[in-house]
Amino acid sequence: MKGRIWTVVTLGLILIGMVLSSCQPPSAMSEEEMAMRQKAHRDSMKKANMQQCMKFLSFATEYYKNKNYEDALRNYSKLFDLECVDEELARDVYVFVGNSYRELNQPDSALYYYDQGLAYLPADNYLRQSKIYTLKTLGDTEAVLVEKAAQLKYHPDDMALAEELVDDYLQNKHYEDAKALAQQILMTQPSNRNVQNILRESMVALGEDIFGMIKARYEEDPTNLQYANEYVGVLLERNMTTEATVVLEEEWKNNPDNEGIMRRLVDVYNSSSNTAKSVGVLQKLIKIKPNDSEYAYQLTEGLIATGDRKGALAQAENLVKSYPKDGRAYANRAKVYEKIGNACTGAVPDFNDKLVFLMAYEDYIKAKEFKYSKIQNKIDFLGEARIPQKGDWFFYGDDYVDKQGFASPKKDCYNWITRKLKAPPK
Repeated sequence: MKGRIWTVVTLGLILIGMVLSSCQPPSAMSEEEMAMRQKAHRDSMKKANMQQCMKFLSFATEYYKNKNYEDALRNYSKLFDLECVDEELARDVYVFVGNSYRELNQPDSALYYYDQGLAYLPADNYLRQSKIYTLKTLGDTEAVLVEKAAQLKYHPDDMALAEELVDDYLQNKHYEDAKALAQQILMTQPSNRNVQNILRESMVALGEDIFGMIKARYEEDPTNLQYANEYVGVLLERNMTTEATVVLEEEWKNNPDNEGIMRRLVDVYNSSSNTAKSVGVLQKLIKIKPNDSEYAYQLTEGLIATGDRKGALAQAENLVKSYPKDGRAYANRAKVYEKIGNACTGAVPDFNDKLVFLMAYEDYIKAKEFKYSKIQNKIDFLGEARIPQKGDWFFYGDDYVDKQGFASPKKDCYNWITRKLKAPPK
């Protein structure tokens, strides 16, 4: 009896030991060891199924080329079933599986396989671009930005991508990201105007002061025209016209034939009522660009403003000669004659004044004939209140009309005007 009891106890202890030992967890395996085992398993399966793997890959590729995406996917799925897809085949499989699903209007499945492929090949541009394209079709702008940033992480020297991303950041109001990336780009491309503007816009949007940054950049390299122009811009935004003028004059001294600097100087001089200097710059601009009529028209305005009526008329005459069928040229000369008449007229215009106003009137009429607009009010006003009427010609005509039937003003204020007018018949 006693022996039986010991036997039962012994068996019980053995069973308990077996149970306890079976419940004990296996020894821990590191992630590296796990990855090595998985890779070894995949390599083994791929080697065992190599012939089948290549066959189904060939079929899938051919179906994909022929846009038979459903059959392509059936063959690609065989590759996964046979555990053929490893790092080596990932480039030839995942992107095309994803593209096939995308073509079949299954974007979620497409994105899943792009992600699977990127886990193997995070730097692969084709995979990443395919994913970005799909996200764009879904309108997921935020996800697109994340993917572009990931792509740039693996291709930091791709400046085209960097510029595209920094612009996207700005357009989508990611101002902190735009600022940070713009600063990064400018470290290698300090003269990149587009990125400089993005940095500036981002800082403005963030409420940061850009004046100090732009000023410091100019002072570090004052011969850099781009930096100078940017500095002038922020100075003018702060109504610091005098300081802006000093910078521009210095730049002009260093670059005497630079049209852009001269044009900006003209604007600055005009805004500060320094018309005489503006005229001087315009005269040099015309020497550099003799066929640019815009400078000639601006010069006419400037000469009138400075009181140089003779110079203004001479400039206006040149424009009429250069552009005899341009209504603007006649309207420009008409304006000069009108200014001359206004300057010489007393409280009431006399016959001399009226003759000069008639010169302006005839030019405005000519301008209208050449389809120049916005001058009808001038024509109406001069015709009613300034040019000689029948009674004027009757009372004063004999003293002003020569034997050939032409009239010209005799007042000292006009004695330098050579133009003559055809008098109406008596």
